Amino acid sequence: MRASRGVRALVAAAAAAAACTAAGSAFAGGGPNGPTFGYGRYVREARAFRFCLSYDQTQARYRTCLSGQALALVLGTHDPARELPRIDRYAHSVGGFLDANCHILMHPVGRGYARRIHLTLARLRDYLPRTNDPGCSAGFGHGLIMYLGPQIVRMGPQGAATACRRAATRYQRYSCVHGLGHAYMRLYGELVAPSIAACGALGPADAADCAQGAFHDYWIAVAGLDQTHRPKDTTTSPRKLCGTQHGQFVRACWYRAYLERPPKRIPASGRDLLALCRGLNGLQHESCVTGASLIVSVDPFDQLTVCKQLRGADAAGCVRGVRVPSVALSPLRDQVRLIRECAGFDHAAQHACYSWLGEALNVIRNGGFADKGCGELSYEKTRVACADGARAFEGALQTFS
Repeated sequence: MRASRGVRALVAAAAAAAACTAAGSAFAGGGPNGPTFGYGRYVREARAFRFCLSYDQTQARYRTCLSGQALALVLGTHDPARELPRIDRYAHSVGGFLDANCHILMHPVGRGYARRIHLTLARLRDYLPRTNDPGCSAGFGHGLIMYLGPQIVRMGPQGAATACRRAATRYQRYSCVHGLGHAYMRLYGELVAPSIAACGALGPADAADCAQGAFHDYWIAVAGLDQTHRPKDTTTSPRKLCGTQHGQFVRACWYRAYLERPPKRIPASGRDLLALCRGLNGLQHESCVTGASLIVSVDPFDQLTVCKQLRGADAAGCVRGVRVPSVALSPLRDQVRLIRECAGFDHAAQHACYSWLGEALNVIRNGGFADKGCGELSYEKTRVACADGARAFEGALQTFS
């Protein structure tokens, strides 16, 4: 989606509820068999999802209805690989609660569809949505993988990693590995230690990205969402949770901590980021800054504006929270414009900025940014830093969504 047209919002629960109310007042009538007039380009999807507006004052019922309608759409078309991208486009076109929460809403849809068709790992690739969209499509894919949890365990870590490598694009391979983390958490009753151990067995290229999926599921369970049950003795403090993790998993632990459990005051400046992470040191501090950066704005250009207020390692940590997938559907010129923002960074952090954005942009372009994008930069040093990052795009990403 183009940044200039508004990037998809993943916001705090209170903001999401307000968006839900706004969405409910914006549309009238509708339903699965309602009239087509006024439904716009996505008639089938509009009929299905607007049916749920009668429940939009009760968030739990509204969530259940949206997931149920999505499952009906997928079952009706028998083609999730193409239907999920349509649902993504519809969600982006209407915004509001559906767009803000579509990823998690599609978890039960993926599980339900997989159950209906008796999905196997051998057939997974046939049903993965044909898009790099991190919203509805990625959530559906993660739901499929959650259902496959028992098969994943029987295959062992190398078998699971091999299955993910069959995905068509680098982003889809990343998303598949992230989904393994969700699957392990469901299998092990939302317990972190055995789930992270299972992720670690995948090997260094996949362990941290799998762990990010596991920590994502942890915060979902803490909130009691997505048919989870909060285990005993859980902490709601990311400092306690992430402070006990091995260095390999610290970034992954912090990445979604504030996104899933936002602080009372959303940071809006570099000073706010540092205040939120005060008292932490080294990798813990840098990773906290990354997690805080993620919730500054839904627009990656706005995020970079805040990151420019920081220096050195703080600025480098901040840029890792920038929502690069938000420009996945934008033209190359907008993606190049994003990485050119690194020129305004503190000199000590510029290399880290060009390197990380080069890597992340190369992921969303499936290897196509290294030459076409990095080559558009004006100076040799910046082109080299961008290309160095881009070459690393097959490795562990740790802070990505």
